[in-house]
Amino acid sequence: MSDTQLTRPDEVIALRLIQAIRADAEAVCTPDQVDLVSVTFDVAAAGAEPSNLTYKPRIDRKTRTILFTGGSAEGTKGTVMTATAVYRITPRA
Repeated sequence: MSDTQLTRPDEVIALRLIQAIRADAEAVCTPDQVDLVSVTFDVAAAGAEPSNLTYKPRIDRKTRTILFTGGSAEGTKGTVMTATAVYRITPRA
Protein backbone atom coordinates (compact mmCIF):
# COMPACT_ATOMS: atom_id res chain seq x y z
CA MET A 1 0.00 0.00 0.00
CA SER A 2 1.38 3.38 -0.92
CA ASP A 3 1.24 6.53 1.16
CA THR A 4 -0.85 8.18 -1.53
CA GLN A 5 -3.69 5.65 -1.26
CA LEU A 6 -6.60 7.00 0.78
CA THR A 7 -7.91 5.23 3.84
CA ARG A 8 -11.42 3.92 3.29
CA PRO A 9 -14.23 4.85 5.72
CA ASP A 10 -14.56 1.26 7.03
CA GLU A 11 -10.82 1.26 7.85
CA VAL A 12 -11.18 4.56 9.72
CA ILE A 13 -14.12 3.11 11.67
CA ALA A 14 -12.07 0.02 12.57
CA LEU A 15 -9.17 2.19 13.74
CA ARG A 16 -11.38 4.44 15.88
CA LEU A 17 -13.18 1.43 17.34
CA ILE A 18 -9.98 -0.37 18.38
CA GLN A 19 -8.66 2.91 19.83
CA ALA A 20 -11.80 3.19 22.00
CA ILE A 21 -11.52 -0.46 23.03
CA ARG A 22 -7.82 -0.09 23.92
CA ALA A 23 -8.41 3.09 25.94
CA ASP A 24 -11.09 1.27 27.94
CA ALA A 25 -8.81 -1.76 28.42
CA GLU A 26 -5.97 0.44 29.66
CA ALA A 27 -8.30 2.23 32.10
CA VAL A 28 -9.62 -1.06 33.49
CA CYS A 29 -6.16 -2.62 33.84
CA THR A 30 -4.21 0.38 35.11
CA PRO A 31 -1.46 0.44 36.35
CA ASP A 32 -0.72 -2.76 34.42
CA GLN A 33 0.15 -2.76 30.72
CA VAL A 34 -2.08 -4.33 28.05
CA ASP A 35 -0.80 -5.85 24.81
CA LEU A 36 -3.09 -6.83 21.96
CA VAL A 37 -3.20 -10.58 21.30
CA SER A 38 -6.02 -10.74 18.75
CA VAL A 39 -8.81 -8.67 17.25
CA THR A 40 -11.72 -9.46 14.93
CA PHE A 41 -13.93 -6.92 13.16
CA ASP A 42 -17.40 -7.60 11.78
CA VAL A 43 -18.89 -5.06 9.38
CA ALA A 44 -22.66 -4.80 9.66
CA ALA A 45 -23.24 -1.88 7.30
CA ALA A 46 -21.00 -0.12 4.80
CA GLY A 47 -20.87 3.52 3.83
CA ALA A 48 -21.19 5.16 7.25
CA GLU A 49 -19.36 8.41 7.97
CA PRO A 50 -16.82 7.64 10.76
CA SER A 51 -17.20 11.01 12.48
CA ASN A 52 -20.98 10.55 12.84
CA LEU A 53 -20.68 7.33 14.84
CA THR A 54 -20.57 6.57 18.55
CA TYR A 55 -17.84 4.15 19.65
CA LYS A 56 -18.85 1.99 22.62
CA PRO A 57 -16.27 -0.30 24.25
CA ARG A 58 -17.21 -3.10 26.66
CA ILE A 59 -15.39 -5.53 28.93
CA ASP A 60 -16.50 -9.15 28.60
CA ARG A 61 -14.20 -10.83 31.12
CA LYS A 62 -10.98 -10.08 32.98
CA THR A 63 -8.62 -12.56 34.55
CA ARG A 64 -5.30 -11.86 36.22
CA THR A 65 -3.44 -12.14 32.89
CA ILE A 66 -6.02 -11.85 30.07
CA LEU A 67 -8.70 -9.31 29.19
CA PHE A 68 -11.55 -10.25 26.84
CA THR A 69 -13.14 -7.12 25.47
CA GLY A 70 -14.86 -5.62 22.45
CA GLY A 71 -17.12 -2.86 21.31
CA SER A 72 -19.32 -1.43 18.62
CA ALA A 73 -19.55 1.55 16.30
CA GLU A 74 -23.13 2.78 16.12
CA GLY A 75 -24.97 5.34 14.06
CA THR A 76 -28.53 6.58 13.80
CA LYS A 77 -29.49 3.51 11.74
CA GLY A 78 -27.94 0.98 14.14
CA THR A 79 -24.68 -0.90 14.50
CA VAL A 80 -22.16 -0.38 11.71
CA MET A 81 -19.25 -2.47 13.03
CA THR A 82 -18.44 -4.68 16.01
CA ALA A 83 -15.11 -5.91 17.28
CA THR A 84 -13.85 -8.46 19.78
CA ALA A 85 -10.35 -8.27 21.19
CA VAL A 86 -8.08 -10.13 23.58
CA TYR A 87 -5.34 -8.36 25.51
CA ARG A 88 -2.53 -9.82 27.60
CA ILE A 89 -2.18 -8.06 30.96
CA THR A 90 1.42 -7.52 32.09
CA PRO A 91 2.13 -6.08 35.54
CA ARG A 92 4.30 -2.98 35.48
CA ALA A 93 7.52 -3.44 37.38
